[in-house]
Amino acid sequence: MSTSAPPVTIVSPRGRLIALAVVCFVIAAMGVVVYLVNPTEPLNIIAGAAAFGVFGVGGGFSLVGQFRRSTLLRADDEGLRIDNRVTVPWKDVDRISATPTALGIRFRSYDALTQAPHSTYTADAMRATRKETGSDLLWHEKVLGRPPREAAAALRARQP
Repeated sequence: MSTSAPPVTIVSPRGRLIALAVVCFVIAAMGVVVYLVNPTEPLNIIAGAAAFGVFGVGGGFSLVGQFRRSTLLRADDEGLRIDNRVTVPWKDVDRISATPTALGIRFRSYDALTQAPHSTYTADAMRATRKETGSDLLWHEKVLGRPPREAAAALRARQP
């Protein structure tokens, strides 16, 4: 039996994705209606297929991808999992900080972030961010879905 604390997960608010899904559905349905009104008219076929293809099929694939990538941070016994791609061990996390508008994380080493497969982070970009803000990675309140101080406190509480 393990006595470790449950993981802390910070997920970007999904309300906008749901609203966007509704808009895509409505426009795709309108494309079907445009086609059904007069299926022999070339303009109706083109407009209906375009609306259904772009908003129905393309919008659906895009929304599924965005929904899957909406987990920003997950803190557990191993460390911080960033963007559901890269896990940084706690020994490499130097500081978790917050400003009134953003959550920041500063690392002792960039190796876990830059050398992981599918990583989009570069040491130069993180150094530039650190020079400007004091943190290597930042998440603004808008994408956190909660006050940055609350997110930082939850992550610090999970840090060993």
